[in-house]
Amino acid sequence: MKKLIFLFLPIFIFFASCTYSSYGLEEFLYRTNSVVNRTETMWDLSDLLLGSTEAAGVFSKVKGKKFTVLIMTDVHFGGENMGNNGPRQEYVLLEWLKTYREQMIAQGTPELYPSFAICLGDVAEHGYEEEFIKYQAFTTLMNSDTYGNILTFNVVGNHDLYNSGWNSYVKHCYPHTSLYKFRTDSITWYFADSASGSMGDSQLETISRDMKYNEKGRKKLFFTHIPVYAGGLFYFVMQNTEERNRLISMLGDEDAIAIIDGHTHKEITSDLGFKEWNMPGFLEKRGIGLLFVDETDASNPKVSMTTVYLKA
Repeated sequence: MKKLIFLFLPIFIFFASCTYSSYGLEEFLYRTNSVVNRTETMWDLSDLLLGSTEAAGVFSKVKGKKFTVLIMTDVHFGGENMGNNGPRQEYVLLEWLKTYREQMIAQGTPELYPSFAICLGDVAEHGYEEEFIKYQAFTTLMNSDTYGNILTFNVVGNHDLYNSGWNSYVKHCYPHTSLYKFRTDSITWYFADSASGSMGDSQLETISRDMKYNEKGRKKLFFTHIPVYAGGLFYFVMQNTEERNRLISMLGDEDAIAIIDGHTHKEITSDLGFKEWNMPGFLEKRGIGLLFVDETDASNPKVSMTTVYLKA
């Protein structure tokens, strides 16, 4: 038996290297940019000393109002026509946004048009810089007058780390970090790094401490790439059950409205005492989410989600 193992091990390694070479074999085995290093500090974009004029503009736009957020995930620039993926879909979305904006203005409900966007990771397929550059061009276009100045906040995904992609991610993906938060009138929005498959003790402790001492009593929305449950889809969720249970318990204790995640390419809703909205893949399924937020009553914010599948 041992002889067979030693006989076939080089063959396995050869085929593995062929299969994963475009994703970086070194990072198939381990990653030098660990989640601990990526999440040493949690940025607060609500603080203008740490935030930016771009983010400040978004917050003033939605203050005390009903507003809508565009949610997308698994955009996979560089992954078009691979596996189940079709051709690029961003131009389908841009055309849809144009039409949708005209319709919402015409019917007197401009609040149903997205005030900003959130991408839940895997913006690049292989982690190559040219893939991030193409993604940045797309989000820059969305943030133009033509499309109503939709600024995109990003979450890092596992594909974004391939081929040492982390350096390109922080260069091209706003707000250029992977652990941060901001506040609207009555909700605190958290963005966390699960791209390595684990959040790690230090990141979870940072978030837990912030929720308890800085954001106590406020409702929370939590965004990350790897799901915590996804309807029991075991293979695609966080594999460390202790960490997963700790995160679910923490969110339940700290007034979370929902956790919103990607990675599976599927649309799955779970009830964990709060909602988990697992979003469909944008490139593979042409799926986007519209997150409707009502903060007109600061003591009782309301949030709901609908999924739209775009037609080519």
